[in-house]
Amino acid sequence: MSKESPRRSSVLWLFGLAIAIIVTFLTSYEVFGGSLEAMQETPSWPAVLFVNALVGISVALFVVELKRDALRVLMTVGLALLLGYFVTVIFNMDAASRFSSGDFTVQLISDSEPVDNDNTDIEYGRQRGGEFNQPNAAEPLTEATYTFEGQAGDVVTIVALAANRRSEVDMQVALLDPDGTILAEADSISADIVEAETYEDVRRETDALIENFELLQDGIYTIQASPEDVPFSTTMSEALNQTNVAYEAFLLGPLSRVNRWGVWIQDALTLILLGVAFAIVFRAEQFSLGAEGQLYFGALVSGAIGLWLTDLPPIIVLPMAVGGSMVAGFLWGLLPGALKAYLGANELVSTLMLNTIAIKFYELTLTYQLKPDDAGYIASDYVADAAQMAPIVEGTQVTVAVFMVVIVVLAAWLLVRRTPLGYEIRIIGSNIRFADYGGINTKRTIMLAMAISGIVAGMAGAHLALGIHRRLITNISFALAFEGVVVALLARNNVLVSPFTGLLYAYLRAGAQFMERDANVSFEVVRIIQSVIILLITAEAIASFFRQRRIRRRGQVVEDESSPPPALAADASST
Repeated sequence: MSKESPRRSSVLWLFGLAIAIIVTFLTSYEVFGGSLEAMQETPSWPAVLFVNALVGISVALFVVELKRDALRVLMTVGLALLLGYFVTVIFNMDAASRFSSGDFTVQLISDSEPVDNDNTDIEYGRQRGGEFNQPNAAEPLTEATYTFEGQAGDVVTIVALAANRRSEVDMQVALLDPDGTILAEADSISADIVEAETYEDVRRETDALIENFELLQDGIYTIQASPEDVPFSTTMSEALNQTNVAYEAFLLGPLSRVNRWGVWIQDALTLILLGVAFAIVFRAEQFSLGAEGQLYFGALVSGAIGLWLTDLPPIIVLPMAVGGSMVAGFLWGLLPGALKAYLGANELVSTLMLNTIAIKFYELTLTYQLKPDDAGYIASDYVADAAQMAPIVEGTQVTVAVFMVVIVVLAAWLLVRRTPLGYEIRIIGSNIRFADYGGINTKRTIMLAMAISGIVAGMAGAHLALGIHRRLITNISFALAFEGVVVALLARNNVLVSPFTGLLYAYLRAGAQFMERDANVSFEVVRIIQSVIILLITAEAIASFFRQRRIRRRGQVVEDESSPPPALAADASST
């Protein structure tokens, strides 16, 4: 066994390395459109390749660290995506409605002299129109009826067509005699007539044409025009087509251009930091949700330093601003840790309440202290150039924060895996009673776990203030910190896996934006996918909880059965 374990580990690392190379190549191939010329014409293309290599490394670490659990994570995400696909199909069931709604025109064509009759709706050489099934109309038009006066021997042509290029209504038309009997009807136009442009306004075969019909008697004739009924097969086909277009934009949109790729990466950097912050505190079995408040304080302090220190070089201002965010996050994380350790306060309740305090203090300071008097909206001035995180990819907000995130992930891994404090955090997370019995200062460790988590969350705030917005604005995070919970849970609270899950989750968020823009599908579909991921993770955690609880109960039963009866124990103690 000792010889097989290193061999398996080596194979796993080789497999992870192969995956990293493949992911780096495929990501770069998509971003540059599969063209070396396009790559070389892209500004800062070496930086793009470097970041994509980090993406590949993140995938490799995900496989190596989680092993079989990696498959479970992918199955969880895949199931959520599949459910999201079905939900999108349902939302797109009205995609075929464009064939039954829209502007239309009915033309009455004849070489005969028109008969003037004020009681009819249309006459030869004229046209009428309207809009079928107008959205939000109190009484939408579903069928149009027009009357005209004709004489025996008149030859008429009736064209019912979509009125403009935006309208795709599928027309059908019928001609009725004065007695109401259908004389002729049509629901299409032959391709030859469309291609020959026999009728100037006809553009589609879905328009309807009754051509050269000879009237048999004098009287008032009726034209009935309406959209064709849409078959269920067409409804399903259109729903599936629209969903495929939406999912193509969703799954490939973030890689279609460098600027879209930049949206994905810049969002991922913040999510990775938040995922690491939650992973550290979750490893100590402390369900702290204080990252939102720590992020706000980190953004506030770093932004204030960037606004005030305008005369110093970047090598001084930027580290000071990021350091300030770390101190702010540390102190705001230490507070609920102390409440938990020494007063027994529930960390979930205390951190949520402290989040509200932090957000309101941020808004108060921004509104009355940092907002310029002549500003038309609530936002500070831009921070000094020396305090801004410089972009490493031109035209994007992918900044030097990439290196900061790499350092944070490695430092957090060393902390958790290679330091006495990390050992204490892991022992408390496994069994706090055993940690107490082993002489670990659990109160101090809980406080430090929450405080160190706050450091990382504060740095996420600095990234938003100095790297993304480059100033302080209201709702700077839009509750982004709570997305970090999902990142940490998907990573199984493993800081080395957090980069992959942060990239994955950010990819879903970025894809949702492009799906909404390109396919007009609501962002809420991705919210459903995110909710399903959370539910599946929670369900798995509940199953694991009850499984461990059964194991503990069985262990207690065995222990009780193996202990001597009370009387024998008393006799033994007396002797």
